[in-house]
Amino acid sequence: MHVRSFRIVVASASVALAFTLGAAGADVPREVTTEFRQHVVKRDKLIRELHSLDQKAADSVIAGGAPNATHARQIELQDQVDLIQLRLETMAVRWNLDIPPAPVPGKDQMSEAEVTAAKVEGAFITGRERTDRALQERCRQMLASIDYDAFLRRAE
Repeated sequence: MHVRSFRIVVASASVALAFTLGAAGADVPREVTTEFRQHVVKRDKLIRELHSLDQKAADSVIAGGAPNATHARQIELQDQVDLIQLRLETMAVRWNLDIPPAPVPGKDQMSEAEVTAAKVEGAFITGRERTDRALQERCRQMLASIDYDAFLRRAE
């Protein structure tokens, strides 16, 4: 019980500190959004793994065994999920980001096809961002090469 209280105090202090520093709004660096997405994917993966461990522990109990090793792994994964969630909440407050809901066993499909589709979409987003940066650089180069004085003299 003391560990959970400590986590709540640390989470509250972190959120308060992040809020004090101020939110950046729409000026979120690309690195931050990438890190944020990676944390969301990792959190969701750990939650899915935790759900499968829950099922494994239940099967062990039904079979008459003692799932002590499974319980230890569940605690370890839950601690990891809590830390990642804390990081997501801190980043969300600092950068004004929306945290997608975590998968809920039994309510979300949590299928591998959906996970794969999300990863593919993430890869396409990264590709689109890279293409946009290349186009922006080409536009800057084109605009820098224009002789505005000659253009304005023709207009007179």
